[in-house]
Amino acid sequence: MASALTPAREPQHAVLQALYDHFRSYGIWPEFDRVDRQLWRAMKIDVAQVVGDIPPTLLMTNAPRGVAPRGRDVMRLTLAGIERCDGGRDDVELFLRTLRWLARYEDTHDPELGETTVTVNRTMVSKALRVPLRDIGRLRRLFEMLYWERWGGEGSWRAPDGDDWSVKVGRDVRHFGRVKSVEGFAKATAGWLEPLSPPAVEFPSEKPNATPSEPGSYIDERVFDLVKQAQGARWDTTKLLELLRELDDNYRAGNAYAAHALLRALLDHVPPLFGQATFTQVANNHQWGRTDSRYVKRLIAFRDQADDAMHRQITKLPCLLSMEDMPARAAVNRLLAGCAHQLA
Repeated sequence: MASALTPAREPQHAVLQALYDHFRSYGIWPEFDRVDRQLWRAMKIDVAQVVGDIPPTLLMTNAPRGVAPRGRDVMRLTLAGIERCDGGRDDVELFLRTLRWLARYEDTHDPELGETTVTVNRTMVSKALRVPLRDIGRLRRLFEMLYWERWGGEGSWRAPDGDDWSVKVGRDVRHFGRVKSVEGFAKATAGWLEPLSPPAVEFPSEKPNATPSEPGSYIDERVFDLVKQAQGARWDTTKLLELLRELDDNYRAGNAYAAHALLRALLDHVPPLFGQATFTQVANNHQWGRTDSRYVKRLIAFRDQADDAMHRQITKLPCLLSMEDMPARAAVNRLLAGCAHQLA
């Protein structure tokens, strides 16, 4: 809390507290301009400068990484950020209690016909958690936290006035069934999302005339979950999701030319997420980790290979590209994990 902060960190706490106070009053996260004007007039705090010193484990913005937020960029606190604020502990506790209840509910209820998730609405949560429906602000804040945090939700709906809402609960909520603290939530999230599964090791068949097995999934299902959760935020993910699904389908089907073309389209589609114009700039300029950087840079050469698949005209020589020439799925999924992080 503020009393425990050193003077050098007081502006950071002031920014966090201002964001939470707005969230507590209105049930939504504020835009940069509102908080910046408020703190400059009251305390002469330049929010654009202070935000750069606040770690993303506490504060997230819509601005590209490394760029200070401006104007209408939305600023929101993470669960850990909310916990740091005066009054925030109550919202954190309700969120964690809700996750544990959602995990139990998903374990004991079946989806409706044709669905793969169970739907839970505000009234059900109110009754189960004993939060009166008249406590509109508290329930609104709970929805916002369920919407933004990563816990296995696969979709949400909210009425225009913000009072009524529902969430779709998938199987991955099981990872959070025993979470009772912010630290436990972070550990459960890391165990669920990181690292993405490495490529499966395939062993040669013992039967000399065995038919090669059908290719498995190319895109990790958790990537789909993370991109779906980002729908309705700053970026429109409709095309991205379609490219991912079609790429995965064609990889499974063994359609080499289609898979090459779709992966090339994907690489050309995502650079704006990283504040770049080309994929080469993404690979070379984004602050990847050491291992991820090696993965992503391998994909630069693939663009030339995709050109071969898409633009080489017919000749008397056979085309030599096949499914075995596709990049390792580990490299593609590390790139996509980075895309999901930028979306969030």
